[in-house]
Amino acid sequence: MVKQIVDNWKVDDSKPVIVEKYDKVAVKNGIDDLLRKSFTSKHEVTETFRTRDTRLLICTIAVIFSGVGCLYDFLHPFPESKLVLGVCSFSYFSIVGILYIWEWFVEKGTFFEGVKSGNTIRLSSYIPRFSGQYTFTGESMVDGEKRELKFTKCISTWIDDKGTVLPDKIESESEGIFSELLKPKKQ
Repeated sequence: MVKQIVDNWKVDDSKPVIVEKYDKVAVKNGIDDLLRKSFTSKHEVTETFRTRDTRLLICTIAVIFSGVGCLYDFLHPFPESKLVLGVCSFSYFSIVGILYIWEWFVEKGTFFEGVKSGNTIRLSSYIPRFSGQYTFTGESMVDGEKRELKFTKCISTWIDDKGTVLPDKIESESEGIFSELLKPKKQ
């Protein structure tokens, strides 16, 4: 489902990505988007949407419980619907709790998952509160061998004074990330 939306969504390459440099969420998303674009277009990594689809499935189940509770209460007013409302409410909040656990422990800030020649890659990032440090984490599985790359850099490495994200710097950074995570090691 997410793949269909992303395939139809086109980014205008002629316009530079300009962000408010003091808005850490916008900065993180701008850098993440250019890294994603570099991996899908330049390195030809096919993006997969397994964790996002799982999150959508969990959300759908929660909404179904909520909808069933509302519909049953509409058809059978309160005193009669007390048990169904209790079960649906408990189920909804339990599933939302599972969703939070999924986001914290499984997704962990992941902005890209992909596959190239049977090898998988997962990229995630984080900018702490009141900090200009961009922490990048990359994980890959190449021929059964797990690789990990983690580094922290100041956001000014990729953004100029006006808030423009510098695609050339992102491209060169993605080259290093790609070679570290997906290139076969020489023996």
